[in-house]
Amino acid sequence: MSDTGAGSDQGAAGGAEQRAETAWMPPAGEPPAGEPSADPGPPTPPTAAPGYEPPTAAVGYGPPTAGPSYGPATPYGPYPPPGPPSTGRNRGLVIAVAALSVLLLVACSGLVGGAFLLRSSERRAAEPEPIAPPVTPWRSSGTTPTPGATASVEPSTRGPQPSDFPAAQISDLNDVCDGVLYFPQSPKRTGAAPHPVALLVGTDVGTRRHDRVYYYDEGLSKRVERTWASEDPKAVQMVACLDRTSTGATIRKCRYDDPKPDTLTLLKATYRLRVYEVATGRRLLDKTMGGDDQQCPYVVLYGPDKKIYAEVSHRSLLSALRNLVKR
Repeated sequence: MSDTGAGSDQGAAGGAEQRAETAWMPPAGEPPAGEPSADPGPPTPPTAAPGYEPPTAAVGYGPPTAGPSYGPATPYGPYPPPGPPSTGRNRGLVIAVAALSVLLLVACSGLVGGAFLLRSSERRAAEPEPIAPPVTPWRSSGTTPTPGATASVEPSTRGPQPSDFPAAQISDLNDVCDGVLYFPQSPKRTGAAPHPVALLVGTDVGTRRHDRVYYYDEGLSKRVERTWASEDPKAVQMVACLDRTSTGATIRKCRYDDPKPDTLTLLKATYRLRVYEVATGRRLLDKTMGGDDQQCPYVVLYGPDKKIYAEVSHRSLLSALRNLVKR
């Protein structure tokens, strides 16, 4: 009996002990006592560092909250752990370093700018001042033109230039008289005489007219006309330019009845005759001539001043040109 009881007691004790062990063992899926759980559960908000004041609006879990209109929305997740608190000493150090950097930058800029200005000043001092090109005064044939006189045109400073095209009309030869162009396509003054010439006479309005009557003493045939007053510029070898350069004293008064009665004053005048080879612009003659025809002309053009000028006679013109044309 006793053995049975003892066995019962031992069995009861063993059952109690087994129950105790069973009660002590953690349920399946739970970590033993003293070990961290695999499921962290709701996280504990981070503990702020000493002296750190978290922002008033702490961020928790959940969907993002729309941020202000000028910034992004608040991200998911816990509020990031704060960094080390800044101290007034560190802030002051940063400000001092920034100020020192600015001062150094300004000083370096000033030195560089000063050196650049110095070099610029030295270069300007070393360079000579530009010299303005000399101004060439207007010149004529040694005489001063008076009102109403036709001034001769000074040739271009770079000299006459070859024309790309042949002369199309006699008036194109004015460019040869003015020292602007010459026409290489025209025939040169070579070979047997005669050498055709065109006489261009200056007017009071600054142009020149083709004189086609001065040669009448040489004859009226077509051959003579083609020699002394050709209308074909491609056949002309020489151009004669006659320009009035000055005027003088009164010679006489000339009275006219048509188209209405009028009185004009005839004045002395001086002229310049130049002859050029059309194909090269080479000057063949430069002669000063006086207005020797001092008779009142039958037909005349005049201006408001009612002055007319003695002209070079046809005889004098033929005499001056004859050797160049016939030899």
